Amino acid sequence: MPTWLCERFNGGTCLSIHLFWLEIRMRRTVFSGAFVLFCLLGGVGGVICRSCNLSIPFHGCLLDFGTCRTKPGQYCIKEVHTKGGIQWYSVQGCTESQDECFKRIVTTYDIHSTHCCHRPLCNF
Repeated sequence: MPTWLCERFNGGTCLSIHLFWLEIRMRRTVFSGAFVLFCLLGGVGGVICRSCNLSIPFHGCLLDFGTCRTKPGQYCIKEVHTKGGIQWYSVQGCTESQDECFKRIVTTYDIHSTHCCHRPLCNF
């Protein structure tokens, strides 16, 4: 490399080459982070919801399906099953329609209630 293009630093290493590669890595990291944040906040379309087929209190999600993405007219849902005043388990995911939201079925000992929301990961 020509000496006029490179400043010698610290025993002969070329500082401008190191700074060039550092700048490329930083740009790539910033771009990747911005893309991930854009996807998590729902800018790509829909909202990301947690998807768990069986969540038990004090143990967390046992059948974790990761996440699901809503389509237009869908919401994140959390369905809670309570028996004898104690929460037994809950189910989280995406709704098929708005008809599933905000239902409460009460029997002698059981309560099945659903709650819907429309923000990223709001159904924890």
